[in-house]
Amino acid sequence: MLTFSISAENVGILSTRLTDAFPGAIVAYDPDESTATVADEFATAAQAIIASGFDPTKDELKTHAAAVRYAKEIAGCAVGGVTYPSDRDTQAKLTAAALFAQVDNTQMFRWKLADGSFSDELSAAQMIAIAAAVGGYVNSCFAEEAAAVAEIESGTITTREDVDAAFSE
Repeated sequence: MLTFSISAENVGILSTRLTDAFPGAIVAYDPDESTATVADEFATAAQAIIASGFDPTKDELKTHAAAVRYAKEIAGCAVGGVTYPSDRDTQAKLTAAALFAQVDNTQMFRWKLADGSFSDELSAAQMIAIAAAVGGYVNSCFAEEAAAVAEIESGTITTREDVDAAFSE
């Protein structure tokens, strides 16, 4: 067994990188001692990861950007002062409702809102507008991710904090 000192933040990075390369690898962490232990068979790989440093790789930053985008994407979208859910299931239902509204423009809708209450009655035109607004919001989230990934590739974004900041602007 190899035991070494390491911070809680870095042990997470080490564990992820080691288990990505060796799915059976286990990094045991003792938070009281700030030490980690790995089996001898993974010691050389663990030492190589430690030696390379803990700055995030471009792939790790891209994965973080996707996670930040997804969290923002499903957080809800305000349309006309009303917050509508924007999770994947709701996105699909809004798409179907918009299509239905186009097929039958006399249809009226009631929609469940992000806070669990229901909207006032919505016309077909309003339903289409809401679906378009939520769709546009989701599209903008993907555009932000694409911009962040381009900055990661160019070397402008080099930390997880930089990624977070790219989505908060």
